[in-house]
Amino acid sequence: MRRLNKSRLAGAAAAVLALTGAGVGAPGPAAAEAAGDTGGAGTLTADSPVTVVANELHEPRSLTWGPGGRLLVAEAGTPGGACDGPDLDSLVCHGLRGSVADVTSGKPDRIVTGLPTHFNTGESVGPNGVKYLDGRLYVLSPGSPQGVPDWLSDNLERKLTREYGALLDITRGRSVVKSNPGRANYGWMRENHPEYFEGPGFDANVYDMTPKPGGGLYVIDSASNTLSSIDRRGNVEVLDFMPYTPAGTDAVPTCIDTGPDGALYIGQLTGYGNSATAANVYRYDPAVGDWEVWESGFSTITGCGFGVNGDFYVTEFATTGLPWTGDPKGDVVQIAKDGTRTRLAEGELLAPHGFLAGPDGSVYVANNSQMWPRGQATDGQVVKIG
Repeated sequence: MRRLNKSRLAGAAAAVLALTGAGVGAPGPAAAEAAGDTGGAGTLTADSPVTVVANELHEPRSLTWGPGGRLLVAEAGTPGGACDGPDLDSLVCHGLRGSVADVTSGKPDRIVTGLPTHFNTGESVGPNGVKYLDGRLYVLSPGSPQGVPDWLSDNLERKLTREYGALLDITRGRSVVKSNPGRANYGWMRENHPEYFEGPGFDANVYDMTPKPGGGLYVIDSASNTLSSIDRRGNVEVLDFMPYTPAGTDAVPTCIDTGPDGALYIGQLTGYGNSATAANVYRYDPAVGDWEVWESGFSTITGCGFGVNGDFYVTEFATTGLPWTGDPKGDVVQIAKDGTRTRLAEGELLAPHGFLAGPDGSVYVANNSQMWPRGQATDGQVVKIG
């Protein structure tokens, strides 16, 4: 049985102004490459500096470069919404507390608010997988329409039924549904793997995406464990099911990037009871359809991707595996092209999430991404390494 809470650690005028490149920010990778500004990019070291570049974020998750090189981050939001449950340990909330913030200035300018969220037993789940592609800003909404309860108000139920599990176009400061991979993933699992519907709580939870050559997107789902394809028209095709490995555990995909060889590289967060070395990075060739363990020995992956120089990076939410003891001390692991691994920011990150390549060989991650109930849900940061 799969539950959403285990799958994820899981004004319009201002928005238009921010998303048309107003202002000057550090150039993102695409802008830097166009200007020929990647020649100095190199492999980081264990001593590379760690700098907080933004504060006061609400459970930050994934990041992207926006127009004009602006730094954007998805926020899962503060706990709350319409809630049900006898006590705090079993509280379930559904709401519209998510956002996407421009943090170029060092503090959040929330260009889109009111995005769907879910809160369950101390875990905030909200928008993730934010991407700026072909002049449009997209984000994935959590869950699936099938997971909307019937005790919500009519207005909230309609909103969440429309947007849970959706690919949202938020370019103009409001959410427009372009596709609903969460709905498709849920239906595909129901038909092809009914064994996971034996108890209550199954849901889909689209989590990250990467551009598809020729147009469209690949999307991974950290509850249904599916890899899907979305074409330019918004049609969803479920390509494959990622095995629950290690078997019998809540091991889910949490990040995806397209490699220089055209294959997909997908990181895994292993569930409770696994060791600190149980998580893998898989290589998946869509033309072949086979899950190949590419690199292994990681802990609780919540972000991954290639840097501008071709090195691969893995963000570990907690280096001790799940459950952790004390605070979840995380890390970023760099895998050089020759296979050499270097731990970056060791001991300096707490519950990190996501990954974004900087134009100069640096990397960016969200820090303090899941603070409640250990701290304040407004203590999130974006950190630069290098």
